[in-house]
Amino acid sequence: MYSTSSEQTRVIWAAHSYNVAFSDETGHFEACNGPNPITPGGNCPVGNTEYDGEPTDANDTYCFPASFSTLVQTNGCYEPNGDTGFDSVPYNAVWPDGNTTLHPTSIEFSSPRTSGQNYERMAFEADLPRIEFNTCNRSTGAGCTLIPTTDDGQPANFYPFYSTGTVRSQCTWLEGNDIPGLTQNDFGQNSQYGSLVSLDYLAFGGGGATTNRFNNFRQVLSSNPCPASP
Repeated sequence: MYSTSSEQTRVIWAAHSYNVAFSDETGHFEACNGPNPITPGGNCPVGNTEYDGEPTDANDTYCFPASFSTLVQTNGCYEPNGDTGFDSVPYNAVWPDGNTTLHPTSIEFSSPRTSGQNYERMAFEADLPRIEFNTCNRSTGAGCTLIPTTDDGQPANFYPFYSTGTVRSQCTWLEGNDIPGLTQNDFGQNSQYGSLVSLDYLAFGGGGATTNRFNNFRQVLSSNPCPASP
């Protein structure tokens, strides 16, 4: 089933439509800056600020002081439900770009293969509609945006994308921002994720019923632009 995988090969209870894939979940880290001490595992204290300088809010939970950091000393919060304000660290251009010691090179990975064979096609996909709770109507697609909208009603400063470059003489996928001296094709940056796609999902409760939702932006390419070397 893996060697014949296509966009029709999917589980009908998962938001994403992909199957054989590389995936990254982002949006769970927020800064907690300011003079007020943080109780480990508690909320970001009132009077402190988020990464963008705005006052902390109820979403800034599971926070820890810099003393808990193992390498880069910084206060921060793990937001288990994700940042619905889309203004935290992952939604700013501080992703790997190789420019400084604080911005290392990207995660690098080659295209998946089955039985040593490359797939003929591939797709880009982002399940932003599934988490754009404040703006997106997943039944109609209204208000679902490729760049998420912040709690100030403005587009997020940044949303990561995939690119390709040559690493150790092999075409390699990179994630984050363009990597100077390495990225050769970024597929239009965020436009790579394509357009809204409507899919049927299992309606729990029995009877084989399904329901329709707009959970993803997706672009299926007609070829594999970065086949893995043997």
